[in-house]
Amino acid sequence: MPFTAATAVGGEHSFCQALQPSPTLDPFVDQLPIPATIDTSNGNQDYKITQKLHRDLPPTTLYAYGMSQATATVPGPTLVATQYQTSHVRYENHIPDSETFLITDRTIHWANPPHGGVPIVTHLHGAAVPSYSDGNPDAWFTAAGDHGAAFVTQNYIYPNSQPPTLLWYHDHTVGITRNNVLAGLAGLYIIRSHSEKTAHANLPEGTNEIPLVIQDKQFWPNGSINFPDVGDSPAIHPNWCPEYFGDTILVNGKAWPYLKVHPEKYRFRMLNAANARFFTLSLSNPTLKFIQIGTDGGFLPNPMVLSALTLAPAYRADVIIDFSNIPVGTTVYMNNSAPAPFPDGNPDFSPPSTNSVMAFKIISRPPGSRSPAFAVPSKMTPVPNPTYNLTTDVYRKLTLIELDDASGNPIGSFLNNLSWTDPVTETPKLGTVEVWDLINFTPDAHPIHIHLINFLMLYQQSFNQTAYEANQCTLLKQFPDPSSCFTQPPQQPGVSQVGWKDTVIVYPSAVTRLWTKWSPRNGGSFPFDPTTAPGYLWHCHILDHEDNDMMRPLAVHK
Repeated sequence: MPFTAATAVGGEHSFCQALQPSPTLDPFVDQLPIPATIDTSNGNQDYKITQKLHRDLPPTTLYAYGMSQATATVPGPTLVATQYQTSHVRYENHIPDSETFLITDRTIHWANPPHGGVPIVTHLHGAAVPSYSDGNPDAWFTAAGDHGAAFVTQNYIYPNSQPPTLLWYHDHTVGITRNNVLAGLAGLYIIRSHSEKTAHANLPEGTNEIPLVIQDKQFWPNGSINFPDVGDSPAIHPNWCPEYFGDTILVNGKAWPYLKVHPEKYRFRMLNAANARFFTLSLSNPTLKFIQIGTDGGFLPNPMVLSALTLAPAYRADVIIDFSNIPVGTTVYMNNSAPAPFPDGNPDFSPPSTNSVMAFKIISRPPGSRSPAFAVPSKMTPVPNPTYNLTTDVYRKLTLIELDDASGNPIGSFLNNLSWTDPVTETPKLGTVEVWDLINFTPDAHPIHIHLINFLMLYQQSFNQTAYEANQCTLLKQFPDPSSCFTQPPQQPGVSQVGWKDTVIVYPSAVTRLWTKWSPRNGGSFPFDPTTAPGYLWHCHILDHEDNDMMRPLAVHK
C-alpha cells in the first residue's frame, strides 16, 4: 500500500500549516555531506530510496536522482558542464510506486497518468535550452510508459552556451511539483568555463568550494515526511495547502549539519530548494560577512559584502566566507531570520528550530601544509545599462492575485487571472526587449521565475492596495500625483535583486519592473530554435502556488 500522510502514524491526519512537530533532534551532530559530482555526459535516473537525514531519525523514504539505485542520493549528484560544450542527459523513471507517497490532491489540475505511477519531468532551472529539453510540466512520463501531452523525448540537450553559473535541476510535473521536490527530486548543475579561471584567478576551489542545498521538512517519529493530507479549504481542495513549511532545516540532505573548515577562504554555492520558505542567512560571529560574488545568472559586477543574505525559493548565491581570522576551536553558526510566509510572517510557521541552519567548526590545517592563496576579485562581470522605450518596446502589465474561500482561506493563485491551461498570452518576439510590470495584489511575496532567459530588475514601487481596490486612486499616474496609488518613487533593486536573474522576489502591494531581452546575453543567437513547441513558461516558485495554478505558458516567436 502506498504511503500517505494519513497512514503514516496509525491513521493520524496531518493538517495544513498545523503539522505535528517533528521529533526533537540535536543540531550539529552530523557532518555536512557533499553530493557526488558527475560529468553531464552521463545520464540521470529517478529511484525510490531511503536515506538517514539525521543521526537520531529513522531512515526516510525519498525519491532521488542518481546513476543507479545504489548511488542515488538527496540531493542528487552535482552535474558539472563546460561552457559551449553540449551535454546530453537522459532521464529515466525507475520509481515503482503506484502513486506518489506524498498525497496527491486530485481536485487541482495534475498529470493524472491513466495507468498510475509517479510521473516525473526534469527542468534545468535557469538554463537556455530547447523547449523540448526544458522540462515542460506537461512533458511528464512514468515508469509504466504513460506520458503527458507535451512529451517529446527523455533525451535532453543542454547547449551550456550561457555564462558560467550555478543552476539546479528539479522535477516540474504539472500539479505535483511540490510533492516530488519535497520527496527529494532536486540537485545542482554547475556550468564552468576555461576563461573563468583566467578572468577571476584564485577563487576558492577544490575542497574549498562547497555546495549548500538548503530545504525545510517536517517528520513523523518513524522518519517519514509529514505532509498535510487535510487542506486549508478541504471542501474545495481536500489536500492542497497554500504553503508547506517544515520545522527541520536540512543542508545537503542532513538536518542542521556541521562543516569542518580551516581558517581560510571558502566559496559556497548556495541554493534555496525549499517549497515555500525564504531564508535570511547570517553568521553568529559579527566579524564574518558574506562576500557575494554571484547570483542566478552568474557573477555580479562587483562583490557585495553582506551581513545578511536573503534567498527566496529557487534563488542561488555564490558567496565567499573568509574564516582566516577565526581562532581554531571556534564554532560559527549560520542562522536564519526570514519570516514565513515572507515578508510579514506568522510565528507559528517559524518555530525556534528554523532559526538555525548549520555550523562551521574551525580546525587546524594538517601539519606542514599552507593555507592556499585564495582571493576575492575586485571586479567581476559588467551588467549593461538596460535601455527601453515604453512607446516602442512591448510593455506588459501582469497581475498576481489570490482567490479565497468564504472563510478567507486561499484556494489558488493566478497570474493575470489566468490558469496554466488558458491560451498563451505572453508571446515575446525573438531578439526584442519587453518591459514587464508584475503587480502583486496578494498578501505575500512571490519568487517569479521566467524560463529560457536571464533578466534585470529595474525597480520596485509600493502602492496603496486598499485605496486602489476602493477605486480611490490609480496606478496610471506616477508618484507624487495626488491621484496616484503609489506611495513612493521607484526604488532601486535591493541587494537580493541585483545582477542577472532568472527568479525575482515580487513583494506584496508593489509593482516590480523587469527588463527582459529575448536573446542570449551576449546579443547573438541561441544555438537552437526557441520558437518550436512545446514552448516555455513563467510561474511562481513557491511550489504549492505553481501547482495550483500560478503558472502560465510562454511562446517565443520570430
